[in-house]
Amino acid sequence: MESTYAMVQVFYQRGPAPAHNGIWYTHRDMRQHRFLRFLIIAFAAGAFIGLVGGLAFGGSKNPGSSTPTTQARSSNSGSATSSTAPTASSGPMTVERARTIGANEMGEVPVLMYHLFGPQAATYTRTPQDFRSDIALLKSEGFYPITVRDLASGNIDIPAGKSPVVLTFDDSSMGQYKILDDGTLDPDSAVGIMRQAVKAGGWADRATFFPLLDVDVAERVLWGQPDKAKEKLKNLIQWGYEVGSHTVTHLDLKKASVQEAAKQLQQSQATLEDMIGSGYKLTSLSVPYGDYPANDSLIASGQYQGKSYAYSAAVEVAGGPSVSPFSGKFRPLHITRITATGNALKNAIDNFKKHPLLRYISDGDPTTVSAPKTLPAELGTVSSDLGRPVIRY
Repeated sequence: MESTYAMVQVFYQRGPAPAHNGIWYTHRDMRQHRFLRFLIIAFAAGAFIGLVGGLAFGGSKNPGSSTPTTQARSSNSGSATSSTAPTASSGPMTVERARTIGANEMGEVPVLMYHLFGPQAATYTRTPQDFRSDIALLKSEGFYPITVRDLASGNIDIPAGKSPVVLTFDDSSMGQYKILDDGTLDPDSAVGIMRQAVKAGGWADRATFFPLLDVDVAERVLWGQPDKAKEKLKNLIQWGYEVGSHTVTHLDLKKASVQEAAKQLQQSQATLEDMIGSGYKLTSLSVPYGDYPANDSLIASGQYQGKSYAYSAAVEVAGGPSVSPFSGKFRPLHITRITATGNALKNAIDNFKKHPLLRYISDGDPTTVSAPKTLPAELGTVSSDLGRPVIRY
């Protein structure tokens, strides 16, 4: 993760020393005058030498700086951004720090589902202005974006006091990601709007896209610009977004044969990895229609014609906010989502306000899990195999 470093320097200004005891010279005794002037000059020279020596040998090893170097995370890199977020130099998380932050990493995480973007709002269509409002609301309410991969793995690296949110995009419609004729990013596309939010600060290039590879609606095959498909995929990964599978044809895994399901799970994964290149590994799946096969093991891993595939995370189409990945109730292949339509997002946030203990609040340290000792029963209990310190207060 790239970081930018800011050096804070404090300069002290020292005015000239006042006249020593208000000495004034007369012309009555020239020898006394010369002697006194010699003493003053010698005193001043000695003080100057002492000052220089002190700075050179006893002062700060960082010239011009009287405070330690502070670190900040760059929002332009798509990384978590906060001057108060604990870093490795902050030392280990403690009960007092967790309590002061109000950390609750056993809380729920909203995973939002988007499909189409257009001028008229509908159940599965969000207008560009509505999407801008969604991000503005999330920012103002203290949310910060992560990916499905981050959630499933428990790698939630966001500023202390912030709450994670996952934005997901199914079906790869052109409104999600469009490149204009002049080669620039359409500012009214979902990607364009998110990138503007990152530039404005307090947001990051984090979201998960689940594109389709072969459907009848051309505008929903890899965002509808076939000559730019690879460019778009590579850009998303370079900026910090995640690309997952939505199968090849939006296959109903519940109705499909085991062989056809394995074929599309393997081929969609392999095709996207090949198009992205650079060793990218695709690990997340959006289950079409939310219809799962009879056995989750078919999603978790398998083979088709001797070629293997595996998924460590899968998202549903409904179910409300996801439980924490640190809860014993968390099922990485059944991550629930909220359809971002109408006032659904506002309603979810309002519910957190009514029930604040349900909301995930980060302690700022991705290597620990912090939470109150007393929690609502629906959040479950802390998983016993997290492999990291757990702080309770």
